[in-house]
Amino acid sequence: MQWPPAVAVLVTAVMASGLRGQVQIPGDGVLPEAHLPKVTPVPAQSPFKPLDLTAFQLAVRALGGTALQVKTFAEEAVEVGPARAGDGLLRMVLPSFDVAVTAAEGGDPNAALLLAKVLVDAESKVVQAHARYHLARVFLDSDDPERALKVLDDYLAQTLNVSPLDSEVAYLYAQSLAEIPMIDAAIPRFRAFLAWFPDASERLRSTAHQRILELEGQRESRLHMLADGMKKTTRDLQKRKTDKPVQRDQETYIEELDYLIEMFKEMENQSSGAPSGNGPSSNPASNSSLAKGDGSVGELKKRPSLADRWGPMRDSERKKIMADVQSTMPPQYRKMLEDYYKKLGKADRK
Repeated sequence: MQWPPAVAVLVTAVMASGLRGQVQIPGDGVLPEAHLPKVTPVPAQSPFKPLDLTAFQLAVRALGGTALQVKTFAEEAVEVGPARAGDGLLRMVLPSFDVAVTAAEGGDPNAALLLAKVLVDAESKVVQAHARYHLARVFLDSDDPERALKVLDDYLAQTLNVSPLDSEVAYLYAQSLAEIPMIDAAIPRFRAFLAWFPDASERLRSTAHQRILELEGQRESRLHMLADGMKKTTRDLQKRKTDKPVQRDQETYIEELDYLIEMFKEMENQSSGAPSGNGPSSNPASNSSLAKGDGSVGELKKRPSLADRWGPMRDSERKKIMADVQSTMPPQYRKMLEDYYKKLGKADRK
């Protein structure tokens, strides 16, 4: 069951008109219910511990890092923050990791496979942590927050407190929930990030404050909630999830859209013009952009070039990636990457 074309066109038109953020309609909105990941409640005490810089430096030396490289890291950590400096240090020490991150930064479809190879081959918890962080970002950048959340869960379960990336992971976890959308789970996670990491980059902290305000506004905008829910269900369909729960979500959205259309018509008749008001911003920062600067490993943003570049690739290149996935990945990551690349292909054909 796909979206009826008229529904998709109508929602797109309403979004483009600016009504998404401006119109406030009484009543509760709708959120997706199908295939939502299980999220543990925010713990009362932070699971994160202050970074043991000495242990991190020793781990890097064990990987082949030189005394000069480690000394430079300590100096750069003061200037740009330990997350950025630590990730840069690991990229200098491990060429395969640098190649994988460079591919991710360039929107190369190979990036997910390259990062997964680094992760699978790594014995060091530090390398595993950094590979998981970047793999989660690749998934989130390509509009797959559910898969990003799964990788971040593995980070928290297996590589917590070994890397200077913990603060970035705490933020990314909240952002993944927001993108699904699981607003009621995302807001407490953003607040926990702010409480647990008072010394995080001011740019990161200010973005978290902004996201909280935006998410609280989204809960008051039925049209915004409808659009976000339909986006999530579209991802389900791209992943070939067409079961009863997904169909129920679709039916609920169509009923909600019919109701909103009638409300818009009534409001327009009463005001003799397009309704307006002081609602939340019509251009929320839900693309999860982070300004570059101290403490931020990079800029987190949607990269449509991933799907765009997957399509124009030669068929032989796509087949080679899929063959590598099937021949080099253990079952856990093989299934994850197979599904990811299939989703890229479906997104390219939209």
